[in-house]
Amino acid sequence: MKDLVAYLWILMPIVMAAVCNMLWVRLPFVRRINRPMDGNRCWTDGRPLLGSHKTWLGLVGMPAWSAVWMLIFSSLNARLSWASSLDLFASARWDLPEALVNGAVWGTGYVLAELPNSFVKRRLQIGPGQTARGLKGIAFIFCDQADSVVGCLVTMHYFYQPSLAELLMLFVLGTAIHYLTNVLLYLLGLKKQMG
Repeated sequence: MKDLVAYLWILMPIVMAAVCNMLWVRLPFVRRINRPMDGNRCWTDGRPLLGSHKTWLGLVGMPAWSAVWMLIFSSLNARLSWASSLDLFASARWDLPEALVNGAVWGTGYVLAELPNSFVKRRLQIGPGQTARGLKGIAFIFCDQADSVVGCLVTMHYFYQPSLAELLMLFVLGTAIHYLTNVLLYLLGLKKQMG
């Protein structure tokens, strides 16, 4: 049970960063200057490269928010004995620059891993923030939750080398948390769809 709580604890900085980034790009003063990463350009098929939901401020915001939340959690791990006992990363020993860089690297993996999925969805004529119907829809709901988790697991190797069992557990938990967070944000009216 303690292992499960520890896995949940180490995922919290990236979860909090994702929520903050989603709120950040929706702020009224930010929306006016937010621009799509693809510059509204289209691929050879005439469809958008990535779509309007993949923006420069989101690309910059996710690593920034991840750095902030990693610093907060590493500080908690250094100051609270119960948190320290859950700290699989040993982040309590990180200094300020190390915590910020590790968080930024983690957030970069999160946001970059979402781009291939967006590219494929545009090729299949699935609009930004939408999903398909039937089996294709289920597959993309899973991919929408799992792509960023895979990116996080890849970039995590920069500051932590998990075992295969840890990777599998973090993948399952991260994907489930991502989905449940999206459902909660949908219920709060902050997202247009659950998946």
